[in-house]
Amino acid sequence: MPVAPPPLVSVGIPVFNGEAYLEDAIRSVLGQSLDDLELIISDNASTDRTSEICRDFASSDPRVVYRRNPRNLGAAPNYNAVYEMARGRYFKWLAHDDRLLPGYLAATSRALEEQPDAVLCNTVVRYIDARGEYLGLYDSGLGAAADPRPSARFASLVLRSHSCVDFFGLIRRTALERSLLHAPFHGADRALLAQLALRGRMVQLREPLVEMREHDRRYTRAQGSARERQSWHDTSRAGRPSLPTWRLYAEYVRMVSREPLPAAERARCFAVLAAWWAVNWNAARALVDLASLVVPDAVGRAERLKTRLFGPAPGHLSRNQPR
Repeated sequence: MPVAPPPLVSVGIPVFNGEAYLEDAIRSVLGQSLDDLELIISDNASTDRTSEICRDFASSDPRVVYRRNPRNLGAAPNYNAVYEMARGRYFKWLAHDDRLLPGYLAATSRALEEQPDAVLCNTVVRYIDARGEYLGLYDSGLGAAADPRPSARFASLVLRSHSCVDFFGLIRRTALERSLLHAPFHGADRALLAQLALRGRMVQLREPLVEMREHDRRYTRAQGSARERQSWHDTSRAGRPSLPTWRLYAEYVRMVSREPLPAAERARCFAVLAAWWAVNWNAARALVDLASLVVPDAVGRAERLKTRLFGPAPGHLSRNQPR
């Protein structure tokens, strides 16, 4: 039997117990104006109706590929599984509780086709609540990563406070080869974005064509302690101590050392990393990581205190924020 040619775009949805929003996410992919796509869903041994929902779509639409893990591996292996199954020229992760507007894939793939030196394209984000009602727009500032200099792109993602929504942008598949992908630690999305910035320019489209859902079961709300977050990322490391800020910095150093950069650009990137400790509470986060080895809830307590004193971080909406 002949093998079907690869699609232009692959979308991967990693999911665990996603019955509340999963159908919305799937329909948003299958309803795209760009039809040359495949949708890969990896189910992390869900115990709700997730499997039933996925099998129904897979049986009725040949663009849907469904796999189910025999046990919950954690988010990182599940995220990487959908990438490894993808065949498209461009790849996008989609969280099971988010959704795309119909023109998202057509617009972002067109931008990458027209700009061969760009590795990632995303749009301004439209936030919605648990019922799908509009909350507000979030501009991640990704446009700053369009600079031709790797060090400037790296600095824009490493030194600036931003929510890592662009981890869910459309990515040139070749740029993801031999990358970190979704590493098993809190902050892995930030690390991958930084690595991709060293590899090429990033493009932001101003029209909001993706909707991200704000609700109480989001990862950072449901997993407050460092050990809970470590378990969420990789169940094989459940209960082990975690120092995610230190791991993130180590990954930054490693990628700057190993990516093929001109000597002057590499030096500028190391200067960025020297400045990293003085911005965005990074030194304090590193100390809280150490404290969490003794006080398991230190991370959650520190984040709650920071939010109470200074408000939510960019891209994280609070219940009391005006709509």
